Amino acid sequence: MGFSPIYSKHVLEKSYKHWATTFLDEFGRQNKAHLIMLARQGIIDSKTASALKKSMSKLDSTMEIPGEFPEGVEDLFFYYEKQLELLLGEKAGSLHTARSRNDMDTTVFRLYVRKLMISLIKQMLLLAGALIEKIRASREQLLVLYTHGQPAQVSTLAHYLSSFLIEFLEGLEGLNASMRVVNQCPLGAAAITTTGFNIDRQLVSDLLGFERPVPNSYQAIVTSHWLTYPSMWFKSILNDITRLMADMGHKASCEVGMLSFPDELVQVSSIMPQKRNPVIIEHIRIQSGMAAGDFQSLIDLFHNVSYQDVNEVADAPITSFTRGCETLSGLLELLEETLLKVSVDERKVDDIAIATGTTTTELADELVRREAISFRTAHVVTSAFVKSGYSFETLRRKFSELVGRALEMSDLELRKVLSPRHFVQVRNVPGGPSISAMESVITFIEEKVKIITDSLNGLIKNIVEREEQLSIEFNGLG
Repeated sequence: MGFSPIYSKHVLEKSYKHWATTFLDEFGRQNKAHLIMLARQGIIDSKTASALKKSMSKLDSTMEIPGEFPEGVEDLFFYYEKQLELLLGEKAGSLHTARSRNDMDTTVFRLYVRKLMISLIKQMLLLAGALIEKIRASREQLLVLYTHGQPAQVSTLAHYLSSFLIEFLEGLEGLNASMRVVNQCPLGAAAITTTGFNIDRQLVSDLLGFERPVPNSYQAIVTSHWLTYPSMWFKSILNDITRLMADMGHKASCEVGMLSFPDELVQVSSIMPQKRNPVIIEHIRIQSGMAAGDFQSLIDLFHNVSYQDVNEVADAPITSFTRGCETLSGLLELLEETLLKVSVDERKVDDIAIATGTTTTELADELVRREAISFRTAHVVTSAFVKSGYSFETLRRKFSELVGRALEMSDLELRKVLSPRHFVQVRNVPGGPSISAMESVITFIEEKVKIITDSLNGLIKNIVEREEQLSIEFNGLG
């Protein structure tokens, strides 16, 4: 009796095509690693191992995967096993000794997820490197930063972008940590409780470039963490990107106008001649939201799901992970294009900085230093100055009223203290926006990038070396 046509159409066919187009490489590698282990442990004899190796190699070069779901099998695994049987007969079944589709499938999925993560982490590190250069070049480009939607203080474009980059790298650190969860080998767990055969889980793990076997065989086939942990960190990174884009969109608006983009990144209106829309920001925000939705769906998928081997940890959810990763990769390119080509309108920055009193904190600070009064008194004096429309006469009168003596600072000195560039230059505390203070910020960023890069390079080096070992040992089976 065959499967229900409806079930076949909406489940089995989709799964088959997904495996056929997505997981063939990973499927083949775990087959080879498992065969090597069976032979080395003496679980199958050398003649059987050699025959399997030759038949598997032949299938690698000659097997045609039907585009449509083939009759008589329920998935690609059984189709492959059937093709192996046509070449080898009953011995083909020896390949599945001490193995279940439970541990086999999740091994394949982890290999695939690891590959996607490596590609995206590489791309993110390249973006980080490009941003570091942008930050170095922007240390003297003034920019008014906002709190609660209102102009607050003068800073620099470098200070602004480096804040985002640190957050971005924290997300990368989280991805790095989740990679250690992903990069564990389930193979050898079999259905649930391992096997009575004398298998070598460490060997299989090593051959596939994993850090180690999953320590508990039940965890190996029930855990969702290999999918949910990277999803959580990707979503966190995307949230940070959308916040930056929303803020940059505000700073690029006509009402603010501090940020601008070259013509190649803006679009016009079909009817309104004056329109110049930096829609690249919107597209980054839209794509970030779409990708975040894919990753969030995977986190939500496991809510109240039985702690067992269930199809939530099968191939279907990986379509959302793949789609999210593909969208993320594209929007990272858009993000780099946006951040590297954004420029600052310094005239607008000066106008906003002066008109909105964004440097008056420094005036209050200078009154404390020069006039030896408390900050609260200086704050009241400066507030009166702001409310008066920046009248030096009001400033002097309020100071005299509260302090009981005349303010000694000249108008020229007051103007210097209130200048936007002076405001930034005196903020030399580590973490601040001055050129000297930014050195520690850039150094901090570069150290983070190096740690993540070294970790990634070590992972890739191990995978490449293990792939070579896998090929040599497989070919050595005869």
